[in-house]
This record gives sequence, structure tokens and C-alpha cells, in this order.
Amino acid sequence: MAHALEQTRPFPPASGYDKLPFLEALPPRVRAATLDRAVTRRLKRGQAAFWQGEKIRLLPVVLEGHAKLIRNTAGGREVVIDFAGPGTPICWPEILGDAPLTLSFVAVEDCIISFLPIAPVRHCVSSDVRSSLAYAELVTTAHREMLQQLSATRAASVPARLGGLLMFLLERRGDMTTGWIPIRLSRQDLADAAGTTVETVIRLMRKWEKAGVLETHRAGVRILDQMVLTGAADGESH
Repeated sequence: MAHALEQTRPFPPASGYDKLPFLEALPPRVRAATLDRAVTRRLKRGQAAFWQGEKIRLLPVVLEGHAKLIRNTAGGREVVIDFAGPGTPICWPEILGDAPLTLSFVAVEDCIISFLPIAPVRHCVSSDVRSSLAYAELVTTAHREMLQQLSATRAASVPARLGGLLMFLLERRGDMTTGWIPIRLSRQDLADAAGTTVETVIRLMRKWEKAGVLETHRAGVRILDQMVLTGAADGESH
């Protein structure tokens, strides 16, 4: 898979930065300088913004589309830790230092990502109390969501893991009213996140589709019966 900074073309900076509390917490002059130096690029499905083991030089913020955060195990297996959507900055403790990253960031569909310079961010986090608190809150929220997904996908049975994953994505990235999850997830993405095989995911998704529990579309998944998936996540047999 190609790296995001290879053969990509710049796009005009998109709006919506004001919705990011961490950037909003930066002093106005620093925020303006940071956004002026931002580089906005398009990632094709399967392209990576960075790989596990690299040292991050720019802070990615998802503006359109979705990406997955992957951890490679010692045995070489890819585990999907979380999914990032529009307005999601990828903030880990590593951006404040020079340690190698512990996760990879790969597009699951065509994305527009803004890469922000890290230097002014590091300076403000280390010297400005408001920026420090906003960054700490952002990192805490991101890690809490990762732990929630990991908890949902570590149940004993595959239906419990996949049901928990879909409900997690609906609650965090979707619309609970309509049941719509606007992420173009492949069966492989679901298998990697739920810790099972593609064949098992295909069989289970077909079963739920025939039962009227969910619908799969090119642009995402619609949950038609949230009670069934919630029950599956809790270990009930369906």
C-alpha cells in the first residue's frame, strides 16, 4: 500500500477546524499560523498517513471519509483498534515527543486529511495551560473510545464481538435515530476489528441481513433492529 505523502496532490484547506476543541484552545496567533501551514491531501482507500514504527512529523485531522487505526501484533496479525471520522484529530502522547508510533493510520475509503505542523502544537501544550488541558481531554476521550471498542470486540463468541463492534460504531460514528453507520467497511475490516475470519463475518452478516437485522450498502451499514445486535453483544443467541 502506498504512503499518503507519496503521489498525492494538495487541496484547499477545508472548513470546520473551529469544531475541533483542541485547535480552538490554541492562542489565536498560534492557531492561525498552524492552519496557514496545514497541508490538505486526499488518501485513496488503502493508503496510509503513517505506519506503526514511524516517527510522526505532522498531525493528521480527518476532514472527509474514514480511516482505521491498526496495531500489528508480534505474530504479524493486523488488529483494527479504532476508526476515525470527520473532525477526528489523531492525538497520542507520541506527538509530544520523538517516540515511534504504536499504530498505523490507513484509509478505509477515499479521505481528505489535513496534516498540521506539530511544532506549534507541542510548544503550546508544554507552555499554555488551556492548550494542555484541551489536549489532555482529547487524548483521554480518544483512549476511552479505543478501550470501549476493544471491550466490545473481546467477547467470547463471534456474534457478540461483531454485534458489539457494530453497535459501538453506530453510537460513536453513526446516527442512532436512523441506524446509519456512514463508513465503507469491507468484510476484512470488520473481521480484523472483531478478531475473526472474513468467511465468518460474511456468513454472520448474511444471516442478519436475511433476518432483517441490518442492511449493507456501498456507503455503509444500516442497523434495522438495534435490540437484536445489542442482545448479540450481550451474549444472547440470534
